[in-house]
Order: sequence, then structure tokens, then C-alpha cells
Amino acid sequence: MPFDRMLHRGPKQFEKYLRTMGYLILGLLTVVYYFGEPTAQNQIYIPFFLAALIFISPKLSRWVQYNYDEYIRRNIFFIIDAIVVATVLAGMHLSLVITLTLLFALIFSALTNKISMMTLSLSTLISIFIFYINTIFVFGFEDYFQQTSVELTILSFIGLILFITISGYYNQARVRALEKQKNNYFTEMNRYIELSNQLSRYAPLQLWQAIMRGETQAKLEYKRKKITIFFSDIQGFTEVSENLIPDDLAFLLNDYLSHMTEIAKQYGATIDKFMGDAILIFFGDPDSQGVEQDAKTCVDMAIAMRHQMKFLRERWVKMGYPALHIRMGISTGYCHVGNYGAVHRMTYTIVGRDANLAARLQSIANIDEILIGDETHRLVKDNYLCTPKQPVVLKGIHGLVNTWQVMEKYAADEPENQQWFDYEYKGFHLLLNLEEVQNFEYSELMQILEKMIERIKLQQEITNFVGLARLRPEDEIEIEQNKQR
Repeated sequence: MPFDRMLHRGPKQFEKYLRTMGYLILGLLTVVYYFGEPTAQNQIYIPFFLAALIFISPKLSRWVQYNYDEYIRRNIFFIIDAIVVATVLAGMHLSLVITLTLLFALIFSALTNKISMMTLSLSTLISIFIFYINTIFVFGFEDYFQQTSVELTILSFIGLILFITISGYYNQARVRALEKQKNNYFTEMNRYIELSNQLSRYAPLQLWQAIMRGETQAKLEYKRKKITIFFSDIQGFTEVSENLIPDDLAFLLNDYLSHMTEIAKQYGATIDKFMGDAILIFFGDPDSQGVEQDAKTCVDMAIAMRHQMKFLRERWVKMGYPALHIRMGISTGYCHVGNYGAVHRMTYTIVGRDANLAARLQSIANIDEILIGDETHRLVKDNYLCTPKQPVVLKGIHGLVNTWQVMEKYAADEPENQQWFDYEYKGFHLLLNLEEVQNFEYSELMQILEKMIERIKLQQEITNFVGLARLRPEDEIEIEQNKQR
């Protein structure tokens, strides 16, 4: 229907239709007044004036919009509407009902179009000026605020009701359309976020965040930076995998990788790739805390992984799986880091001697051992206890390579600063990681330790020095009597 098509037009197009309808109603009122009032004169020219405005309004609207903006355009057309209303009221000598309805319609238009107070004041002054000009030179002076005829009263109210009803209906339709559009935007945005979160799992977190923030682009490029590279794998995992069914193998591998990945995430590492049970991680790009701090953070991460592996190994053994151990290698040096591959398929990775060195150090490390190169040792030696090992010849690396085994962080030797407690004795194993314990959990841990102490004291009381249960005094007397017999 034409009316529905009109309602589905844009705000500017609907504004043109609504203004045309308003001017036609004013023209009709003027014609009825001219032929119904014996004192009327020159009012018949008002409809021609309104027709001219209807004709030039679209062109004037486009010109103002092109040279200025929407805000200026709305204010200019409101002033034109106020001039038209002042002209009509002057022609009808402020007929009471018509005056009230037109002023109400003008105020409604001002509120709908959010006209500023300055424009309202300016349009009021211009309207008063136009009203008196028309009264003096065109329509003459007559009695103002006369009783309006029945025909004009009915037409005025019909016109006002049509004007307000159509405006309100259109505004509601626009609100519903905008609400629907907003919901569609939210749906698409949520879908986009969900898809981007899923895709982010296939790329390093830092790289994905930089791309989403617009700080970097997915194109073939690289740069030379000094970074710290970490490489690890599970000792003997290939042999173990031959004795496990695929489901058990997948469980072990995913359990191991998920815990190691979470630790790497906590330390802000860039996870390059997984190669079976091997993990390639580096520090220094795209985020960096400085070469020295990156190396220290990498060593901290390796120590945390070694401790976490103890938890996993104990759990796996209780579940019937073999005891697994990891080997780790760390190297610091200049590498090329960036996007490699093809335009349609690329990967973010590192290339360089020290990337190979980290892999080679890992391959010669003993179980649960962290081996570091010379440059990494130079950066972390003041904070970590490292023991030198025999220089070795590594495949693909020129000359002898000095290696160091990371034992512990110096601060960890001080009991008041120690975060890890790992004490094992016959029948007793205490493994405590204070970094993962929340403050509100301390009281519960102390209660558990106190119960353990009470239980040990009780065991000490009821057993003798060889570990046998102590007899009660009356039982010992009875035994002695039996011996004497």
C-alpha cells in the first residue's frame, strides 16, 4: 500500500510527505475560511504560496544538506514552518480554534525534531514580524480570536489528529525498526565475537589481540628481535604412545598441553605451536618486558611447568598411566619473527639459530631438567642457581656450546619467601604451591596440617620404637603372669 511504503521511507522522505500533508491541510483551511467569511480578502493566495513551498522544499532541503548538515537543515525548515503558520494565522485573523491547533502542531513538531531553544526563540521573533507584515499589508485588521465556525473547527481537529497520529505511528514504526536493527547488530556482533574467539585458539593470543585492535595486519612480514625461546617435550612419549589406546593417548596429551598452556598464558608467553608432545614458546614479541626480564620470566615459567608436571605425574600414576617426565631447553638470541607462508595461508613463528639451539638443548636434557644457553645464563645468573655442564656439540650448531642447568630461584631457598614446598620421605609426601592458594584458604590448610600433626602424635603414643602397637598396663601384667606360669 502507498501508505505503508511511505512509512517505510527514510526520515527525510517521510518529513517531506508530512510537510506536504500539513501544507495541504493549511491550504484547505484557508480556502474554507475565504469562502465562509464575508470579510476575507487575499486569503485565496495562501494555497498558491503553499504549493510553491511544496515544490521548492525538496530542492532546498538537498541544497542545505549538501552545504551544511542535518542539524542546520532541520532548524531552517522549522523556521519556514513557523513563517507559514504565522502567515495562515494572519490570514485567518487568529481564529481561536485554528490558532490553538496550529500552535499545538508547531510545538509537537519542535519536540519531535528536537529543535533548540535558540531556534525556537528566533522563529518566534520572525513569526511575530511576518504576522504583522501580513496583517498590515495583505489581510488587513479584523477582530482577533473570534469564534471559529463549525466547518473550520471540524477540519482543524481532523487535520491535527491526522498530523499527530501519522507522526506518532511513523515514530513507533521507526523505533521498532531501529530496535530490530539493533538486535540484528547485536546478534551479528555476538556471532562475530564467538567466531573470532574460536579462531583465536589457532593463533597466539597476543597476535590475535594486536590484529583485533588494528595494531598489526595479517600480511607476510617479519622483523629481527632478540627473544627468549623455550622448547619442551615429554621424555619417551613416542614409546609410551605405542602401548596406549588412542583415547588414553589423547587424554594424556590434552591434559598435559592444557596445563602447560595455562601456565604459559599466566606468564604472558607467546605460544608458537604444538608438535605432538613438543611445545615451542617464546618471549619478546609481540609483547616484551625487556630482554633480561623476558629471559627471567621464561625461566620462571619453566620452573612452574616442572612443578606442575609433578602433580600431573602423580595423578596419572594413580590412574594407571606410566610416570612421564619432561625435558626443557631455553635459549636467548636474535631471531626473525613474523608471518611466514603464502598470502592465503600464513603462520606466525620464529626463524633463527637460537630457535634451533633451544630445540637441541631440550633434546640433550635429562628428565625434569631445564637446560639454558650461555646468553640466557648471562641474563638470569644473578637470580637463579645454575650449575654448569660439559660443553657439547649440537647438530646444526657451529662449535662447542656451553650449557647450564637451572636448579632453583635464589629466593626460593629462603624459608620466609619460599612459595614451593616439596618434601618426600618414607610414607610422607608434602607438595605445596602457595602461588595457587588463595588467602581465604589458609585457615583450611592450617586445620588440615594440624590434624595431620595430631594424628602423628597419636601414632607416636600408641606405638613403640619399633612401630608395634603399645600394650595397656593391665595387658602387660597379664602377659607377665602368663609367662611365670
